[in-house]
Amino acid sequence: MRKKISTSRRNFLKVGMAGAAGLAIASKVETIFASSAAVTSPGPGNKWPGRVVVNFNKSAFDSSGVDTITVMQMVDDAIVKLTGQSTVGEAWKSIFPASLTASSKIAIKVNTLNPGLPAPHWSSVRGITDGLKQMDFNGTKYPAGNILIYDMNNGLPSVNNLGTAGYKAGNFPGISIVTDTAIDGGDGALNNRTYAKTLKDADFLINVFSPRGHNQPPVGSQVSLGFKSHYGTYSDPTGMHANITHNIRDINCSGPVYNKTVLSVCSGIYGMNEGHGPAGIPDNFTTYAQTMDKTSTTQCPTTIIMSTDPVSAEMQSLKIMRINSKKTYALADMPEYLKAAAGVEVVGWSPIHNIGVIDESQMTIHKIINGVEPVLYQAPGLNSFGLGIAAHHLKGHNSAFIEFTLPSDHVGREASIEIFNSKGALVRKLSHKVLGVLNNVSWDEMNEQGTLASKGLYVVHLISNGKRVSTPMTIIR
Repeated sequence: MRKKISTSRRNFLKVGMAGAAGLAIASKVETIFASSAAVTSPGPGNKWPGRVVVNFNKSAFDSSGVDTITVMQMVDDAIVKLTGQSTVGEAWKSIFPASLTASSKIAIKVNTLNPGLPAPHWSSVRGITDGLKQMDFNGTKYPAGNILIYDMNNGLPSVNNLGTAGYKAGNFPGISIVTDTAIDGGDGALNNRTYAKTLKDADFLINVFSPRGHNQPPVGSQVSLGFKSHYGTYSDPTGMHANITHNIRDINCSGPVYNKTVLSVCSGIYGMNEGHGPAGIPDNFTTYAQTMDKTSTTQCPTTIIMSTDPVSAEMQSLKIMRINSKKTYALADMPEYLKAAAGVEVVGWSPIHNIGVIDESQMTIHKIINGVEPVLYQAPGLNSFGLGIAAHHLKGHNSAFIEFTLPSDHVGREASIEIFNSKGALVRKLSHKVLGVLNNVSWDEMNEQGTLASKGLYVVHLISNGKRVSTPMTIIR
């Protein structure tokens, strides 16, 4: 049995020692949301718009490769945290509509174009299938035979080698792995193009993708995330790349993808930066990994992101890539297709949709770091200047996770983190370029002399644009 997550539940949002204003959310993001022009609403499977789990674990990859047990445990922890259920089986069952039965068919879309390490790692999907099989219907467990894993790979089955990417019978006993064919379902997006028969026959859809780049212009579409994943659902990509951003929005905002998706999962065990794919070897994600845990030695993102909201999942996945390349990820920096899918007016886009939440300040973000749950983000308490900060010692890891919120006009500026001990002495000063409204850094709990800070109470200050806010943190050895 996989071990349960270690939960440390000090409220990440409480007490700013220099006047943080509790839990009040005061969004400083300048957004323009459409009113009468907006069409579509969150899909029928989007139970919790804006709720997302980001689960990072440095142990998911080491010198010997992927630790599949850790990855599957990360999936278990993420679904339990996302749903608030006490068991894995009940957690998976709760994401589906009430129409779910033991005979319902569930399709899992994986993006394995040019399969290799950047593809969604098979163990993350094994974690999903193991969890689905724990769903109980009056004493009957959900049958493996009703789970189908597929990818049409843009209608090119000759290169769609699911087995090369680890999707083979030995890793998925009893589950159907499909190199798909197309069918005219009559309810597709993009002028009713034909799409995967697996999706047509399924009652529900789980979309699994990895953070990968795409070298196809224009700028802003150079990612292969959850929205782009469904190019492997439609059989006729001819001409689609000529208008790529509009098409990837439309695929996800109408038709069977929109109607059947219940969960979006980013399998960020490996990753690629924007513009670096989709084929090729993984990029080095050390920069991102060390913002999550400064003591991490992994060169992979080793992150699972999970949400019923496809827009929130996409935004958080893109954020991984942006942090790694030190690019900004504020709302204004999001790709046009994603903004146009989230009710944000974009010049030249008509109609726009509103199927999910793109603004981080409007999300409920659960973070799990190395199996410890330090953070429930609903905007750290903001002071009168719109600054908020919270810090948490990760017991057993000699690491502290520090997360802070700034107004959108601070993006691109420098911020400082100053850490003082209980005697008022400066222990460490960190600098950080503000990349978005919600930022995070990791402190390795070393002082300026390079020795490990002692246990006890500390005060963490955020200073940006001449403004300051603070929070306490206790280190326990």
